[in-house]
Amino acid sequence: MTSDIGIWVAAICTLAMFSFLWKENSIFRSFQHIYVGIAAGYGMVRQWQAINNMAITPLLTKGVTTWIVPIILGVLLFARFFKSIAYLSRWSVAFLIGIGGALSIKILETEFIRQAQATFVPMNSFNNIVLVLGTVAGLCYFYFTIKPSTALLGVAKLGRYVLMISFGAGFGNAVMGRVSLLISRMQFLFGQWIYLIKM
Repeated sequence: MTSDIGIWVAAICTLAMFSFLWKENSIFRSFQHIYVGIAAGYGMVRQWQAINNMAITPLLTKGVTTWIVPIILGVLLFARFFKSIAYLSRWSVAFLIGIGGALSIKILETEFIRQAQATFVPMNSFNNIVLVLGTVAGLCYFYFTIKPSTALLGVAKLGRYVLMISFGAGFGNAVMGRVSLLISRMQFLFGQWIYLIKM
């Protein structure tokens, strides 16, 4: 076993989280709360460092005045906590909603238009044929404008199978991600903590 205190703390935290596999218990809940608290504290520290490095320090030491408006809008968000000046936070919220709307339009381009463009491929290979026919069949499954014909119903049924395969592949990918996380934790416990395997 290792004598490193940090590895011991990490191993105890890992085992406490794994105790949930047996049943929900107070040890798991305690370490879950500790984890959430540490994550929240770490996030606050990182945000303060970002604000300090990107806005406050350049403003005070280098005289960069371009950050004055974002700093004022950020401070105005806290006006919601004071009833007499709570209305001032609406300026910041309006700005955030405007930025969110603009970004959502950009997402429409990347998530819809680019995906449609990626479907227009030459039908010169088996993969391209499967891609185009699978996309068309999947779209036919969601086509509700007119009463479907027998041919359209057949293509829509194929589209349902294509969607089921896609969802299954996505679920399998998620499971593989979780299994890889489990493997990395097991390698840590058996390799760095109790030296049962060589790393």
